[in-house]
Amino acid sequence: MGIWTDLTLDMDVHRLIALVGGGGKTSTLYALAREAVDRGRGVVVTTTTHIMPHPRLPLTDDPAALPGLLAETGAATLGRWDKPGKLTGAVPPDTLPGLAQTVLVEADGARIRPLKAPADHEPVVPPAADAVIAVAGLDCLGQTVSAACHRPERVAALLGVEQTHILTPADVARVLSSPLGGRKRVAPAMAFRCLLNKADTPALRAAGEEIRSILAARGIPAAVHHYTEEERGGACWF
Repeated sequence: MGIWTDLTLDMDVHRLIALVGGGGKTSTLYALAREAVDRGRGVVVTTTTHIMPHPRLPLTDDPAALPGLLAETGAATLGRWDKPGKLTGAVPPDTLPGLAQTVLVEADGARIRPLKAPADHEPVVPPAADAVIAVAGLDCLGQTVSAACHRPERVAALLGVEQTHILTPADVARVLSSPLGGRKRVAPAMAFRCLLNKADTPALRAAGEEIRSILAARGIPAAVHHYTEEERGGACWF
């Protein structure tokens, strides 16, 4: 099974997908893109925050160029240079489903931390998103809030603990499912999924399954996953 199936997402229904949280958003974005291209869909990768450009995908800041690029390569990045080495979005992602069958949006940043609670201005979820995927890295477990989390003061406040608190599976489920955490700015019409990443040991996979069960009891589908060293960052898929 692939990542779309694991997350119970339908390419024909969930055409504009935003990724939020930490611990594997970029890898997941390109995993979704690879599978969609393999099924004959044109895929646009873009952002509402900042992303590093994929080293082998064509890049344009002109939406009018997308149909031609997608006809040639199947996938392309839409963005313009902003910070050194990073792209920001060129146009609102809501305008893109008419130009591509699948639009994937990195809508949050975590500074390489596995877990986060967003600031007031985060995440930047496109209003027309069909689905939102909240990602967390299971390597946050057993670490303190201050060591593992982006915006640790927000995570501590959400959980009602000090920043010295050691994170548990129940904590991760609470952060992901909270409207102050992973579910922030997810409208009722948007499908909401969680990806529990970095399940690369039996202990972490078991912890991931525990979190998945907690989320399922709250009506939130989730997948337990891990990427190989080669797959991390998604460069290998294109």
